[in-house]
Amino acid sequence: MSRIPSPQSGRRGCLCKDNTYSIECCDGSFQAQGVGNVTATIQTPSAGEYGYRVQKCGHSQKKHFYGSTQLVVGNVYYINADHDNHDGCYTVLSQDQNAHGHHFSAVTLYNDCAACQAAN
Repeated sequence: MSRIPSPQSGRRGCLCKDNTYSIECCDGSFQAQGVGNVTATIQTPSAGEYGYRVQKCGHSQKKHFYGSTQLVVGNVYYINADHDNHDGCYTVLSQDQNAHGHHFSAVTLYNDCAACQAAN
């Protein structure tokens, strides 16, 4: 059984060469499966920065963040990310200098997730 990279029939649209979506562009190509124009905000920590793997309070969602502030594994912080859609209360799971992640500009320490979420 061979798999095709994008649908060739049905009601779902596919990515066209002009970055629009249309059913007519579903030709089975890899290009047609694309999600369009995307800007990446994920980077690697540089000298003087610390990288962390974190879990968002109340969710199973895990992310990588990095910044110039050293955090403590196990503590809960409100993280102000450079892009607001990543701001929130997170528990630091581990330090990870080699991971790609989102840059944070400021953090606030809290006793636990409940206190962090109540304050924000």
